[in-house]
Amino acid sequence: MFQFRPVKQFLSSPELGDYCSYGIHAFAMTASGCTEAGFICDVSCDLGFVSLLADKCTKLQLDPLHLLDTVLDALP
Repeated sequence: MFQFRPVKQFLSSPELGDYCSYGIHAFAMTASGCTEAGFICDVSCDLGFVSLLADKCTKLQLDPLHLLDTVLDALP
């Protein structure tokens, strides 16, 4: 089973300066615990958007191999 969670990040870029963004962390849940299965950095500054996307990925049990494509497809 996979679980996806939003992750708050404090980032900086030459164009934007310092800003807060959210990434998505993927975990593989097993009987022996959880292990990191993937991470996408700087998905959006909108926590609501990232939370809904992470929840949808968990509900549909997305394979973390497809997380980047899913994020790119979901962006406006």
